Amino acid sequence: MTPEESVRATATRLAAVDWGRHGDRAWSKAALLKEYFRRLACWAAAYDCDSPVPFFDLARCVSPDVSVDQEVLDDLLRALEAKGAGRNIAQVTPFILRWAALRATPGTEFPAHLEDPFEPLVLLCERGGGFHTEHGAVDLELKSVRMAGWRRRAEDPPMPSFAPEDLDEIDRAGSIAQFGYVIDSL
Repeated sequence: MTPEESVRATATRLAAVDWGRHGDRAWSKAALLKEYFRRLACWAAAYDCDSPVPFFDLARCVSPDVSVDQEVLDDLLRALEAKGAGRNIAQVTPFILRWAALRATPGTEFPAHLEDPFEPLVLLCERGGGFHTEHGAVDLELKSVRMAGWRRRAEDPPMPSFAPEDLDEIDRAGSIAQFGYVIDSL
């Protein structure tokens, strides 16, 4: 896959997301967000990226000249705005697309122990809606995750599975623990 094909494939995934807020998958989304923090912390340490926040342009930190077709980015941002994706998604979209370009660039090699940092974030969105940040936390409807200390998550164990049935079980268990029953979409 070429960098352009990788960018377009990632843009297609993001454009297909239902950005409505539903809440019933908040627990799996929180788990995916923590996995994103863990992976990004590992990458930031490996490449000496000095960002104080967990939403930054990792691709530019790893390879400053990585770029994407501006028309593809602009088209996607317009589509996301039209679907109500929100400001925070618009901010991270260029980072996700530049990463897609970098990972498909011929001759680019990464340390074998580092996993794709943005896949958990894209999966989070694909589980329904995005997120927004406020007061130092990422709000996921019925759950929030603090951003402070995100670099310490590098020491956390990796998330064992991204399988839909495992993510659904996280939501079922979280809903029962929080409400005493399994909630439906809000």
